[in-house]
Amino acid sequence: MNRFKKAEPEPTDPAALPLPKNFAWLTRLRPTLEKRGIQFDQLRLILATKSLLASRESSGLGSMFNNNKRRTGSGLRKTFLWNTLFGAVLGLLLLIPTSIVTTFTMFMTVQLLTSFLAILTSYSSLILDPRDRTVFAARGVNDRTLSFARLLNICFYLGMTLLAMGGPGIVISGFHYGPIVAIGGFIALLFSGVLSLMLALFVYLLILRFFDGERLRNMLNLVQILLMIGIYVGGQLPNLLPQSMSIFGASISDQFSWLFIPAFPAWFAGLPMLFAGQVTALSLMLASLSVVIPIAMTLTFLHFSGVFEVYLEKLNQGNARPRKLGWWFRGLSALMTRPGEERTYFTLGWRILGSERDYKLRVYPQLAYGLILPLVFIGNELREMSFKSASHFIAYAGIGVIVALAPALVNLRFSSQPQAMAIFQYVPFKTHGLLLRGVVKAMFARLFLLPLVLITVITTAIGGFDALVAGIAVIILTYGITLIMGWPLVGSQFPFASIYSTNANFRGGSTGVISVIIGAIAAVIIIFVGGFLGGWIFPLFLTAFGLTFGLLLGHFYRTNLRYELRINTEPE
Repeated sequence: MNRFKKAEPEPTDPAALPLPKNFAWLTRLRPTLEKRGIQFDQLRLILATKSLLASRESSGLGSMFNNNKRRTGSGLRKTFLWNTLFGAVLGLLLLIPTSIVTTFTMFMTVQLLTSFLAILTSYSSLILDPRDRTVFAARGVNDRTLSFARLLNICFYLGMTLLAMGGPGIVISGFHYGPIVAIGGFIALLFSGVLSLMLALFVYLLILRFFDGERLRNMLNLVQILLMIGIYVGGQLPNLLPQSMSIFGASISDQFSWLFIPAFPAWFAGLPMLFAGQVTALSLMLASLSVVIPIAMTLTFLHFSGVFEVYLEKLNQGNARPRKLGWWFRGLSALMTRPGEERTYFTLGWRILGSERDYKLRVYPQLAYGLILPLVFIGNELREMSFKSASHFIAYAGIGVIVALAPALVNLRFSSQPQAMAIFQYVPFKTHGLLLRGVVKAMFARLFLLPLVLITVITTAIGGFDALVAGIAVIILTYGITLIMGWPLVGSQFPFASIYSTNANFRGGSTGVISVIIGAIAAVIIIFVGGFLGGWIFPLFLTAFGLTFGLLLGHFYRTNLRYELRINTEPE
């Protein structure tokens, strides 16, 4: 009979909304929160409002937790499943027959990289959203309450990512080391997520404090890349200890050393060591650092959380004067495009990509991932080689950036002002494909070409003429792959014609995971084949491949692409 009962209407008045079940535990902390200046009733309204809005989405984060069972095909579920699969693969690291400190250092280094990458890409729009203060301040919400609500919201979604990425590995560690060690690993995983979030928040706080305008946006992108590299380098520091060898060849030294202090990914091996009964000076130091530092950073940030909300207003600042296009742009546009329509679209793509903050926040950290991955896979092998042999492999290091190609191309669909592209609905143009080709070329030139050129200069200084030939081949090959991937990833949708949304970014998470796996495999194959063969024959093959597909696909864009000129102003 229950099926014939009329469903109760969903409350729409925020004042009548209860605290979401996921945050019901906050009620017990109400006196403590209010002592710290947090308006609990306003906090409840913010969390309830955001939960209601998320639950109404047909896809994305909220749809996974709402009560509408008909919405089974949400992008979040797919992303969660892909992340879980990826986490199961990462969990195999814990089966390597080495010491606990070695396996958990490797595992936690990858976890920190992936969770930090998720924060910089998937959650950057939640962290760096200045609009919340404008909306909720009208209801008398103070900055500390708003910042705490933002932090709780991010922690909830980050927890889902940690569960998917790290959960399978913790289960595997339970079978390999026992359930007690798995409990310690789970606690360490939680603290690693807190540390990665606090690192991002403190970096954002410092940059927002000292920069503004366009320099602020550029510094955000630069520091994101440096932090990604820093996390990997920190995880590799224990390998410098005298008793340490190749990380897959022998265990990291378990002797006490001050070198473990800056190696913060290794901190989170301390709790599993203690839970395994290894009570030593090293395990006690690592466990203490893994618990005390995240808690101290969290308390410190909560103290300055109100200031963070004030500084976010800087992201609404814009430059009064448009930036001039310099010699680098003029040279690349003349080299890569023909005069006429394509060059016009190249200029359009260049300018839009230079002003899209959300695009930079989503894509630039992926570039750092592409620079790190080759080091992850070949760094240990290079230690056993002579300098001359290693230089042959290093010459192909730039190919790792192909990991970032798919996210960079997928995000070409979006813009913070898609209505501006509506002009193409009223001003006819002859060839649709020239628009996409010009935009894709601008993306490659603006994001990928300069890093590839710099890497080639460095590798040439190390490996000489052969490295120069290999670097040029990598640049041409990456350009060809960009055109190959641009057609299926962007071609079905008008560039810059959809509004950015958190849900769209989460739904593209599976694309990002697949691109990382496939891109990493392809990069490793090219690096190893090129390194073993040496000489100029393999670079010549890569150059021919890149030029052939670049020319063929370039013509294909022009003759076969037709768009449905539709502007999507609603979040996907």
